Amino acid sequence: MKKGKGGPGMTKAVIIGAGIGGLACGALLAKAGYEVEVLERNSFVGGRCSAEKRDGFTVDHFVHAFATGSQGPHARVARALGEELTFISRDPTALVVDGRGGRFRRYHQRRDIRPLLTRARMALDMGIKPAHYLGGFRLFRDLLRADDAFIEERDRTTMRDFLLSYTKDEQLHRFFNVLSHMYFGISYDRSSAGEFVWCFRGMFNAADFGYVKGSSGAIPAAYRRGLEKHGGVLRLRTPVEKILTDGGRVTGVSTPGGEIRADLVISNAGIPTTVKLVGEEAVGSDYARFASGLKYTDGSLVVRFFLDRPVLKDPFLVYVPDLSSERMFADLEEGGLPSDPWIFMPVIDLWDPDLVPPGSQLALVGTAAPLRADQAACEELAEMIERRLYAIYPEMKEHVTSREVVGPGYIQAVSGHAGGGGLHRPGPDPRPGRQGQAFAGHSGEGSLPGGDGRWGAGHRHRAGRGLGRGGGRPGGGEASAVTSGQSAVPSMPPGGR
Repeated sequence: MKKGKGGPGMTKAVIIGAGIGGLACGALLAKAGYEVEVLERNSFVGGRCSAEKRDGFTVDHFVHAFATGSQGPHARVARALGEELTFISRDPTALVVDGRGGRFRRYHQRRDIRPLLTRARMALDMGIKPAHYLGGFRLFRDLLRADDAFIEERDRTTMRDFLLSYTKDEQLHRFFNVLSHMYFGISYDRSSAGEFVWCFRGMFNAADFGYVKGSSGAIPAAYRRGLEKHGGVLRLRTPVEKILTDGGRVTGVSTPGGEIRADLVISNAGIPTTVKLVGEEAVGSDYARFASGLKYTDGSLVVRFFLDRPVLKDPFLVYVPDLSSERMFADLEEGGLPSDPWIFMPVIDLWDPDLVPPGSQLALVGTAAPLRADQAACEELAEMIERRLYAIYPEMKEHVTSREVVGPGYIQAVSGHAGGGGLHRPGPDPRPGRQGQAFAGHSGEGSLPGGDGRWGAGHRHRAGRGLGRGGGRPGGGEASAVTSGQSAVPSMPPGGR
């Protein structure tokens, strides 16, 4: 079976993957006049940004927060498609618990840290030593005011080295190490300072950090509506087996049901998978070498807690573990379990009470885990998290009715990636025994070269240098995927109806 182009004057585009990046790209192309088919191997849309309804709960498959809320790429794409997404913010946004010394230093994170007095309060709350106040002030000033040139110059500096240029304060280093892992899935001595500053600047200048009404699944649902109302087609349970080319030009894709001919093929399947689909000979040896050198970020573990009473009062919890900045992720990088895991926990009903049955509560915990963690290791890590939570919230224990553990293996199966949620590129590091700096990015990024018959894998990641045609930066987490999809659209030839 061969499926050809659509009507006269229309350019046919096939999008591989209906994660939010693929859906965003496909919907925007359909609006711009392309004939679009989005192909998804799973039975649902959204990839890691998805949810399901059961027993009166709407349960995110994974753990999410949305750093720039109504000002960010998720909302911008929805508005461009004529769809509505409602983002919710709270102030204070989160309870931060610092476990250093087992003392549980607690403080509330304000939504807007731009006022100087708010930052002074943060310094006191975090326990920054007075001798480091000036360095801390300069650090936050530059993070908030950084221009693009400042960021570009620091793309190839690790976040750890960037921080050391301001201060050696251990409290700041521990906090920023956790934040690096929340943004990119790697520790601050492996992440790019340029990428980190870009994310931090956007997040804290927007001052709109929070959650989306209707669960994370509301985002792909909005993009799917936008795709279909502009004439695009979504095909679920349709894996792509190969990207077809002829003489250096893309001609379509091959699926178990047959070939689908196209003028454009845009892959949201990640760089390594996309290179396998098209073949190394099509991308050239230099790019194939680059792709093979990319490393997946650390794995993740999700623990869901279902409660019979709303006893938790903090919309987000961030737990900074009782470990030094140097040791915080050392065990993980060596393939072991952390002795004290960091925790990020949204309490879903405090953002949207319609997502749980009346009188109930749902808390989702995300943390780092070894990529190859087996079931026993996942359960051991979940028990560590449970003990920590019950120590922070003693009232929680008697109201937990059930607990679910989602390990890295399931996350990899849903996403189709062999590793964590993103890719990074190791670089040289002068310190003995270290693999060195890395340039973190979402696994769907990096345009790939083509002729008039174009194909690609999303948007240019500037820290990676020369990955393609797009513009801007992806940021961390799911914002990365949407920005990737959004940025691919202007680089395409005119669609025209």
